[in-house]
Amino acid sequence: MRSNEIRFRLTKLIPDSLYLKHRFKKNMGYKLDLKHPTTFNEKIQWLKLHDRKPEYTTMVDKYAAKEYVSERIGSEYIIPTLGVWNHFDDIDFDKLPNQFVLKCTHDSGGLVICKDKSQLNLTAAKEKLEASLKHNYYWSGREWPYKNVPPRIIAEQYMADDLRDYKMFCFDGAPRMTLVCSERFTEEGLKEDFYDEAWNHLSIRRPGHENASFRVERPKQYELMKTLAEKLSEKIPFSRIDFYEIDEKVYFGEITFYPASGFEGFTPDEWDLKLGNWIKLPSGGGYRFEIGSLTFILSDASNVHLEGKGLTDYKFFCFNGEPRFLYVSSGMENHATAKISFYDLFLNKMPFGREDYGEFDEEIRRPSNFDEMIRLSRELSKGMPFLRVDLYSIGECIYFSELTFSPNAGFIRFKPQEWDEKLGGMIALPPAMKNSEKNNRG
Repeated sequence: MRSNEIRFRLTKLIPDSLYLKHRFKKNMGYKLDLKHPTTFNEKIQWLKLHDRKPEYTTMVDKYAAKEYVSERIGSEYIIPTLGVWNHFDDIDFDKLPNQFVLKCTHDSGGLVICKDKSQLNLTAAKEKLEASLKHNYYWSGREWPYKNVPPRIIAEQYMADDLRDYKMFCFDGAPRMTLVCSERFTEEGLKEDFYDEAWNHLSIRRPGHENASFRVERPKQYELMKTLAEKLSEKIPFSRIDFYEIDEKVYFGEITFYPASGFEGFTPDEWDLKLGNWIKLPSGGGYRFEIGSLTFILSDASNVHLEGKGLTDYKFFCFNGEPRFLYVSSGMENHATAKISFYDLFLNKMPFGREDYGEFDEEIRRPSNFDEMIRLSRELSKGMPFLRVDLYSIGECIYFSELTFSPNAGFIRFKPQEWDEKLGGMIALPPAMKNSEKNNRG
């Protein structure tokens, strides 16, 4: 095994937050502050870890994104797709036109542009695209949305020579700045220019890319681009929505959440902080993670601020995937003052409790997202004889706490005592468990 392959496998064992801190310091020259991020690039790293909506995977998939975008702004803005394949050898080049573009759906850089099919180097194209298919783009920058994008190759219609990209930096649905990429395939190389929403040239650039030698004219359909970008970036802390303008017609390019993966600065430096001020991070904090199609937040006590109040737990007792009741607890940091009461799913108090804690005297508030908490508990406990699912509700957010199979290791003292047997009757043991129990007794 090659040393670089071993090194890559080892880096996959590093948690995302530690990996990002190490690479950020190496690339940016200063430490990454994830607790109090201020710069644009710091907040991009924070969003990688904490803002993980399932639809983001669809939005970065170059094939699936076409349908997603079509549903929101219309199919007339989509570059026609000529085909999609899992492997390079599946492509029937005889059915493709003389000019086309091949690109991988799951990464950045897996691209082959064909202007003349008779001159296309198939060997080089295959080598490039097959190498991209084997690469999971997530690992290089821990850009979460790419982790589960199916690796495929698509062919698109060739649109024009010397395409100019209009990349709109959007903050909570508001396009505030546009990056124009020009002269991409010239001898001098890519040029980049930033413009504000009124198309005034800004004194900002990325290191390594000079401004164009001429003033880039405002696109004819610039206002339309901004309107479309607003729709596609709605309720997203930051996204970059890319368009082309060809013969005064707008075409969608792609959606990007982490430009340069958040590892490239700006010149002058103060723009990193200025753009960072435009990103309003979601409240709450905590680490988001996925179970199946569900997304949860693993609460981090250092990020939860409740103005001195203790956390309230909602612990759902689930039997074969069905929540039957829950107990609500608060003040658990002090055993003497802690309270625990059992409730049904309508938050009516149950006629039993625990001997080791006092009960609530006051009425329990029903969280606004209580129905969603029930649904999540049902999803998490499917196929299990018994599982306790613990959640918090803070503001409008649901925070995951823990899963428990054996509350108090099975040594809870209920009052009155007969409820121990009643609750046991709710657990339907699988046949294999019953047979094993008989054999152990015999």
